[in-house]
Amino acid sequence: MKSFKTMGLCLSCFFYLGSTALFAAEETKYIAMMSGIECSACKKAIAKAIAKLDGVKTIRIVKQGKGSHQLEVFTDGSSDLKKVDAVKALKDAKHYKILSWKKDQG
Repeated sequence: MKSFKTMGLCLSCFFYLGSTALFAAEETKYIAMMSGIECSACKKAIAKAIAKLDGVKTIRIVKQGKGSHQLEVFTDGSSDLKKVDAVKALKDAKHYKILSWKKDQG
């Protein structure tokens, strides 16, 4: 009987600690400067492509100047999003260029 209690306690700890790892990831923001965005249809195409990447929650595209836009990608923090991932996501729309890519540190 004692061994069942011990095993139950061990399993409870395992599931508790395992579940906290799932919730430990924090939202992460990535910022990219882009060119080639000319209209709202361009923004929709980019958002649709980037949204397919793992962990992406929210996408925002803001005009910064003539021919320049800032792409903000918010993820659930479960995995690191790299520039190469975003470039691959936009492979069918080669006229959009990601000029820079950084993980926002705060």
